[in-house]
Amino acid sequence: MASQNPICQAVNLSDGQPCTSIATTWENLFCRFHGKQCHGLYIGYKRRNAKLDALSDHAPSYLRAATIPLANETFENVKDEKSLREIHSHLYQEYVLLGKVIDARRLHHKHFFPLQMDYGHQAYLDTLSNRRHIVLRALEKLETRSAQVLFEKEKWYTWIREVQKEEEATREKESKKVKLEAAMFKRHWKKMQTRLRAQREKEEKQRQDTYLEIAYQERMSATLDSEDDDEMWDPIEDVVEDERSRFVDLIKHFLWMEVLTDVDENDNTTQKAAASTDLPADVEKLAISEDKQPKKSKKKSKSKASKTSNAPNNTKNQTATSSKDRRTGQSRIMEMIDDEEKASEELPEPDKGNIETESEMRKRLKEGVEKNYDDIEGPILVGTLEVPHGTHLKTAPLADEEIESLTKDIKEIKLLLFCRLLLSHASLLPAAVRASSVEEFLSDPEIAASDLRDLCLKVEQPSLQDIRDACADLIRGDEPEAEEKDGDIAEEESFEDVILQERRYGYLQDPDWFVTNMLAQRKKLIDSKEGLPKLKKTFKKRRRQPKKMKIQVCGKSIWNYSSENSMSRDGWLQFSVMAKNCDLKHAVQLCRNWNEFSQLNFLTIWQYFPASNWVSWGSDRLTQQLHELGFFPYFKDFEASKQSRYLQVGGRSQGRRQHNFVEARNIIVGHMRRNDSVTRRFLQYCAMRTGELLLLVRDGKTGKIITAPEEENLWTVRHKEGLGRASKNEWEVLLEVGHDYFYMADLLRKWRLGFEDYYEVWLWDFVPCNDPIPLYNTIVSELRKAWRVTKPLELYTHREPFLRGLTRDKETMRVRSIRPGEQVSSLWDDINHPDSTFFTADVVNKKILETNGEAHHEASPYLFYNEGDAAEDLVLFSDELISPNRDVPFREVSNSITRLETTPATMINVLAEEARTISKRNKAQSDSPNVDDDDGDDDDWTTDHEFGGNAEKKRIVTHWSLPQIWEDAIVIVNFTHISSERKQLLRRVGLLSEMSGKIRGGINNFNDVESKIKAADRIMIMERDRGSAFVEAFHAGDLEPGAQEKYAETCKILSGILGSHQTGGSTDWVWFVVNIIDWLGLRTDYDTYIREPRAGWPHPFITQDIVKAFAEMAMFFPNLEQCKPLTSFFESTEGSKYKDSLLLNPHERAKSLPDCRTRKSFKFRPQEFWKEWQTVLDKADENGEYYADVYPINWSVVVRPILAKLYLAGIITPAYLQNDPLIVPGFAVANEEPDRPGKMDLFMDYADRQKAIQYPQNIPGFVTPDQWTVLLPCAQAFAAKHTSSSRFAILRVWSAPHFYPAMLGDWNRHATAFLDGHARAWIWKFIPKDMPISEWSMYNTMKLRLELLKDQLALGERVFYRSEVILVMGLDEADLLKYVTAVVFAIQTKPWHREIDLWKSFVNVDLQFLERLDPYWLD
Repeated sequence: MASQNPICQAVNLSDGQPCTSIATTWENLFCRFHGKQCHGLYIGYKRRNAKLDALSDHAPSYLRAATIPLANETFENVKDEKSLREIHSHLYQEYVLLGKVIDARRLHHKHFFPLQMDYGHQAYLDTLSNRRHIVLRALEKLETRSAQVLFEKEKWYTWIREVQKEEEATREKESKKVKLEAAMFKRHWKKMQTRLRAQREKEEKQRQDTYLEIAYQERMSATLDSEDDDEMWDPIEDVVEDERSRFVDLIKHFLWMEVLTDVDENDNTTQKAAASTDLPADVEKLAISEDKQPKKSKKKSKSKASKTSNAPNNTKNQTATSSKDRRTGQSRIMEMIDDEEKASEELPEPDKGNIETESEMRKRLKEGVEKNYDDIEGPILVGTLEVPHGTHLKTAPLADEEIESLTKDIKEIKLLLFCRLLLSHASLLPAAVRASSVEEFLSDPEIAASDLRDLCLKVEQPSLQDIRDACADLIRGDEPEAEEKDGDIAEEESFEDVILQERRYGYLQDPDWFVTNMLAQRKKLIDSKEGLPKLKKTFKKRRRQPKKMKIQVCGKSIWNYSSENSMSRDGWLQFSVMAKNCDLKHAVQLCRNWNEFSQLNFLTIWQYFPASNWVSWGSDRLTQQLHELGFFPYFKDFEASKQSRYLQVGGRSQGRRQHNFVEARNIIVGHMRRNDSVTRRFLQYCAMRTGELLLLVRDGKTGKIITAPEEENLWTVRHKEGLGRASKNEWEVLLEVGHDYFYMADLLRKWRLGFEDYYEVWLWDFVPCNDPIPLYNTIVSELRKAWRVTKPLELYTHREPFLRGLTRDKETMRVRSIRPGEQVSSLWDDINHPDSTFFTADVVNKKILETNGEAHHEASPYLFYNEGDAAEDLVLFSDELISPNRDVPFREVSNSITRLETTPATMINVLAEEARTISKRNKAQSDSPNVDDDDGDDDDWTTDHEFGGNAEKKRIVTHWSLPQIWEDAIVIVNFTHISSERKQLLRRVGLLSEMSGKIRGGINNFNDVESKIKAADRIMIMERDRGSAFVEAFHAGDLEPGAQEKYAETCKILSGILGSHQTGGSTDWVWFVVNIIDWLGLRTDYDTYIREPRAGWPHPFITQDIVKAFAEMAMFFPNLEQCKPLTSFFESTEGSKYKDSLLLNPHERAKSLPDCRTRKSFKFRPQEFWKEWQTVLDKADENGEYYADVYPINWSVVVRPILAKLYLAGIITPAYLQNDPLIVPGFAVANEEPDRPGKMDLFMDYADRQKAIQYPQNIPGFVTPDQWTVLLPCAQAFAAKHTSSSRFAILRVWSAPHFYPAMLGDWNRHATAFLDGHARAWIWKFIPKDMPISEWSMYNTMKLRLELLKDQLALGERVFYRSEVILVMGLDEADLLKYVTAVVFAIQTKPWHREIDLWKSFVNVDLQFLERLDPYWLD
C-alpha cells in the first residue's frame, strides 16, 4: 500500500485553522512556509530571552540597591524626575520583552506543536507571566509616583488618585480578564472580518513559493547567522502589532470613530459565507472554557450506579425549585423566612454586550422596535391619550432630523464616556493628558496592549452609571452646574421624641435609630464647660463641598464630580438610546432625587423614549394610575381571597368538631415622595380609614417608623386549626409586618431608588379574605383627593408644565419635545381639546360616566375632592392656609392622649422638660450673631450658672411642687411663733415637721423628685399624668366659640395667683386652708394610695389640690381678709390687665348664654329630630345605594371639620372596626336644634338598626332627668330659713359641647363607635353627650363623688346637685368660701381630670341673682 503524503501539523497564525499543505521539512512535520516560520520564531524568542537575562545587569542604580522586592516597591524615595524616567524606561523595556517572550513561546507551542503536552514549558511560562504581572504593577506604581512628582501641584491630582484607588480596589484578576477578552472578541467577531481578511491575504502572499525561494536565496547569500535575517521570519512583531491594532480598532468601533464593517452587501453568497466562518480556535476554546466547560473535581467521580440512583432526587429537587419559583407574594415571603434567604448585593445589570453601529441605531430609531411586555401584570388600556391606537405594539419612529441630532450627541457622549473611563487607569493617564484628541491617544506607541485591553473591556461594557454621567457631562459642558437646592427639612429629634418613638415603635424599627439618636441627645446634655464649646464647633461647621475642577483628557474637559443634578429629558433620551437593553427599573436607580424620578416616570408613561424594555414599567392600567398619582408600588399581593379558607366539619353529627381556618389580607407596598404636602395629605387620609386599610410608613432617609397600626393588627396571614369550637381556639400568626417582612420584601423587589428622599408606605386590608379591588379603589380615591382633583381634567393639572413642552406627531404618533419657537399643538392642548372625552368608572353604581373633563352630573359628589374634604383639610392642614405647597414632613397625629398612651412615666416627662429647656437655651444661643463665627469666643456658648453645679438646685415644677404663694406664706409662718394649739392642728393634718416644729415645705429639687418617683405608686403616677393629659385634650376638643380663649385666660389668672410671691401681710388664709383640711378629716402626708377608681383619696397631693381650689374661689371673695393675699394679684402689673375681666363680673356673664348644642342624649330626643336622616337612609335602601354616596354634602361640610378637631385633640380616634353598620352602631349626622335655628351641629344617631351592640336594659340606680333635684326652690328655702346675708354659688363642672370629661374603658368604646359621611369608623375615648343616658352617667359621677363628703358638706342641706350643676349655700361669705372650696376640691382632686368651669359658674351671689338667672344656668 502506497504511503500517504504527510500533512503539515502547524496552525495558521491568521485564523487558527490547521494547515492543509504537504509537510516537507522538519522531519515531515511542517510545510516549507511553516518550517521557516517555526525556525524564525524559535531563534527570535531565544534571542529575546538572552536580552531579558542581560537586561538585569544594566538596571538603574535605584533598582540595584533596592532592598524591597519589586512587588512591594512604591518608589516613594525617588524624588527627581530623571531617576523616575530611568526606572520607567528600564521597567517598560523589561515589560515589553517579557510580553514578547511569553507571546512567542505560547505562539510557538500553540501553532507548531498543538498536540504535545510540555508541562515544564508551561511552568516556565507561568513564572514569566508572574514576573510580567509584577513588572506591570510596578509600572503602575511608578506612574502614580511620577504623576505625584509632576502633577502634585495640579488641582485635579487628588481626586484623580481617589478614582484610581477605587479602580485598583475593584480590579479584576488577570485570568478573568483573559476570559473577558475572549468573550469580547467572540461577541464582536463578525465586526472583525475586515482585519481577518487582511491577515489572510498577507499570509497567502508569503506562501507563494516564488516569494519563499527568492527570500531563501537572499538569506543564504548573506551571513548564515544574521540576526536581521532571522527576524524576517520571526512573526511575533506582526502578532504583537496585530493584537494592539485589534484593541484600537474595537475601541474605535465602540466610539463610532472607525466602523468595522460587516461583509460587503454587494459580495456574492460565497464571499458572505466565507466571511462568517467560525471563530479562531484560541478564542473559541477560551469562550467555551468560560461558559460551558465544567470545573474539574479533585474527588473521584461517582460510579454510574450512584449517578443513576441520584437522578430521581435531582428531578424532585428541580420540581421543588420550579414550584418555589412559581410562588409569589406573601406565600413566597413566608417560604423565604423559613429558609432564611439572604439578600443579593444589587440588581443585575442588563446585557450591554451587543453594541450597535451607527447604522443599526439609525435603523432602529427610524423603523421602531417591538415593545417588550414580558413583565406586565395587569390590563393595558389602549386608545387613551397616553397610549393611542397604533403605538402599543411598536415604539413610534423618530423623524430624520431628530435622529441626526441624537446621533451627533451620542458620538460626543461616547467620547466623554471614554475620557472619563481613562481617569481610573494610572498607566494611561499621562498619555491621555498629553493627547489633544482620542485619535492621538490611541496612536501613542508607549501604550501597552494590555492597557488597551483593559480599557477596551471597560469601553465595551460601561456601567449604567458611567453612561448616565457621560450624558450629564454633555449637558453641562465646560461650565460647572448650579447646585440644586435641597428642599429637605432637617428634623431634629428631641429627647421626648426619641423616648416616645422607641416605646411606641421600637419593636418595628432598626435598633440603630434609637442608639444614634440617644447618642445625639447625650451630646446635647453634656454639662461640662469644655464639652458644649467643642460640640458647638462640631455641629456648627458645615460640611465643606469639594471644590469644582476639571482636567483636560484627550482634549475633553472632564469634571471631578459626577453630576448630582437632575438630568434633562434630552439627557434621558440619549441614555435610553445608548443603553437600549436597559430596563427602566435600572434607570430609576440612577435618578438623583424624586423630581427626576417622577419626571422620568411621566415621560415613560407618555412614550417619550424609543426603548422597547421601558414600556413594562407601569404600563398596566392599574399600576399606571398609581404612578400618575405619585404612588410607586414595588411589592403587592392581591390574592387574599385565594389564600383564605374556612373549613369546618362536625357539630351535631357523630364526628368531633374540627376546623381549619386561614385568613390572609391583601397588601401593597410602595414609595411616595418624602416631605411633600400631597404625600402628607394622602397618608393622613389613610390613617383615618383603619376600618378599611392599615398603614405603616417608614422614612427612607432615617429608617424611622413614622406611623403603624396597633401591634395586634400587623398580621397579614394567620392560621387556626384543631378540634372543638373554632371560637375557643387562638389564632397563630404566620406572617406579620415587621423586620423579617421588611427584609424579604426588599429581597423580592425588582427595582430600587438611588436616593433616600422617599417614604416607604405599607398598605394592607383591615378585613381579611377581601377582593383586592376595594383596597385599590380606596387608595386611588384618597390619592385623587390628596391631589385635590375636583374633576377628571384636573388629573393632568399637576403635570401641565411638562405637557406644554411636549407634542405628538400626528403621523408617527411619536411624542417629542417642542423646539424653541416651534408652533405646534402641545399635549396639554390635546388634553383640553373639545374632542377629548373622559370616562369615569362609578364602581359602586357600576356605571361608566362620559364627560368632557368636567364632573359628571350623575356622579356622586364624593367621587372627587369636594366641599367636605376642603372643610376637613382646613382643620387637618391649617398650616397650608399660609403656604399651600409647603414641603412638610408627614407626622403621626400627636396630642396629650397619644403621648400618654405611649409612655405615662413622670420621670420621662421631667427629663423631657429638662431636655426641651436645654434645647431652647441652645437654640437661643445659636441664634446669636457669634454662633456662626468659628473664631468667636467659645466662653459665650455656656456659663457655669446655666450648666454648672447650680443646675441641680434649680426649681423643678412637678406634681410634688407646691404653689409659690403657699411656699412663701409658710416661710412667713415659720418665722413667727406657732402656738401649741396650731401645732396640734398641723400635726393632725400632717403638715408639722416634728424635727423643726415648722410647717413642711414642698419638693422642688431634682434629686428629691427622682427619689419620690421611685418610691411612689406606679398607678398613682399614671393617674396624675393621665389627669393632666386629659385636661389638655378636653380643652383642645372644646368647640364652643370663645371657650378656649376663656379657659386660657382663666389659666393665666390662676397661675398668676398661685405663682405670685407673698413677701408680707396676713397669713390667715394659710390657717383657713389648714382648718378646711382638718374639717374634711384629711391629711397631707399620706404615703399610701388606694387604686379604687371611685376613691378621691388618700394620695400625697392633698395640699396642692386644696390650695388650688381655694385660689379658684378666693378671687370671687375680694372683701374677705383671708383672700386679700391672693386677690392682691389683680393689683400687680401682671394681674391688672385681668382686673376688669368678665370672669370677675358674674352679672355681665349671666346675660349671654353659651352658643353650643344642648346636652340631651339620643335616648331623650324626639323622633322628629331624626326624620331627615331617616329619609336619607330609606332613599339609599330603596335605590340599592350605599349611605355614604347619598350623604348630604352640606352635612359633610358641617360634620367633618368637627370630627377633625376632636380627632386632633384625641377625643375620638379611628376605630379598628369594619366600616359596616352590622359592626358599627352609630352614625354622625348634622342637624339643627329648635332653640338654635340656622346653626347646624354634630349629633350621633345610636339607633343601632342592625343590632350591632346589645345595650343594657336595666341599669341599677338609673334616674331620669325629670326626677333630678330642682335647684332654685332649694336656694329659696335656704334663704327663707336663714338670715338675709346668705350667699350662694352655682358651680358647673366643665364639659364640652359634644362630650363629658369622663373616660370610656377600652371594653366600652365599641358601643360608642360611629360612621361618618365618608364611611370612616370612629370611636369615642370619652363619653359622648349623644350616647344613650349619658346625662345619667354624669349625674351618677357627681353623686358618687359628693357622697364621699356627705356629712361634712351636709349634702341635701347645704349642697345640691343636678347632673353637672352644683348648688352650694352658706350663711355668709366666709361660710360659703369654706363650703365651696371643699366642693371644688372634692370635684377636682383624684383622678384630676374634672374641673369647675369658672366662666359658667356664679360664686358669691345672692338669692335675687339666682332668681334673675336664665333657667339654662340652673339646669
